[in-house]
Amino acid sequence: MKQIDRLSSLGLFDSRVPRYTSYPTAPEFSPAVGLDMQKRQLAALDPKVPVSVYIHIPFCERLCWFCACRTQGTQSLSPVENYIATLEAELALLAKELPDGLRMGRLHWGGGTPTILPPSHLIHRLARAVKAVFPHTPDWEFSVEIDPTLVDRDKIAALACEGMSRASIGIQDFDPLVQQAIGREQPYEATWACVEDLRAAGITSLNADLVYGLPHQTAARMADTLDKVLSLRPDRIALFGYAHVPWVAKRQKLIDEAMLPDDLARHALAGQSAEAFAAAGFAPIGIDHFALPQDGLAQAARSGHLRRNFQGYTEDTCPTLIGIGARRFRALLAATCRMQPQPPPMSNRSRQAI
Repeated sequence: MKQIDRLSSLGLFDSRVPRYTSYPTAPEFSPAVGLDMQKRQLAALDPKVPVSVYIHIPFCERLCWFCACRTQGTQSLSPVENYIATLEAELALLAKELPDGLRMGRLHWGGGTPTILPPSHLIHRLARAVKAVFPHTPDWEFSVEIDPTLVDRDKIAALACEGMSRASIGIQDFDPLVQQAIGREQPYEATWACVEDLRAAGITSLNADLVYGLPHQTAARMADTLDKVLSLRPDRIALFGYAHVPWVAKRQKLIDEAMLPDDLARHALAGQSAEAFAAAGFAPIGIDHFALPQDGLAQAARSGHLRRNFQGYTEDTCPTLIGIGARRFRALLAATCRMQPQPPPMSNRSRQAI
């Protein structure tokens, strides 16, 4: 309580301030960031140094009300198929600008909902189109963001066949009232079944995404969610604070602001979560991640090789990140900016985004 009183006396709960979410930040971009810059930076890549590749799939069968990402709802596969064709065209353009012999050390599919892709043709089609332009290194890693309500064993098998080694499960909260208030119904049983299928398919690293500050969240409801999350045995956890910005994300207008916890309650929820993770053996990583000691993220933090890019904290050591597809950071494709290094004792090596 003394700590809360001190924080309150310093004005921590008196005003809203911007939060760190992505890098490069908006001020890094200017009219000079464009096609010519992108071509120069791509041509200057050292083919001996692997790159990371990010593919964005913006489609969702349902649009969660809390989400501020640029996504598109669809009940039809037609726009998804057209989008994959566009990604193939973009990859073909990239191939003309890349130096011969360039390989990828990391591949990540984000969204939206990448698991909206059917396995029979679109998962394999997209994966092989990427590999045709970016052959992977022997020790590469392939991670995918997964909605447990929109995945099955066939999709998991197809992703595993293409090399997926890490999965990121969107959970947010398991309480039915909270889920109803944010437009994301996701039974614990469905999530548990998804995790079991992922483990059975040989996925060696599992991340769980949680959000605090959601409507109707209380200490008791959060405790129940935390118990259920820990029962899934994730290797790492990302804990994000909900940002209510309905003037930016129009769908957030569906959320009843009166039901949102106040700043003190948000602080308590974050602290409660951190304490639960610590008690379960997770090490805190930066400002919003937690990992088991044997997980690569925790190992990177201990050895001083931790990085942070627009996806959050990572142990990825590739100095260049190439984003492909439609996203709010679309300009990232044409930009070259130093990615934010973590403070000592971590390494000062920088990260570059294209």
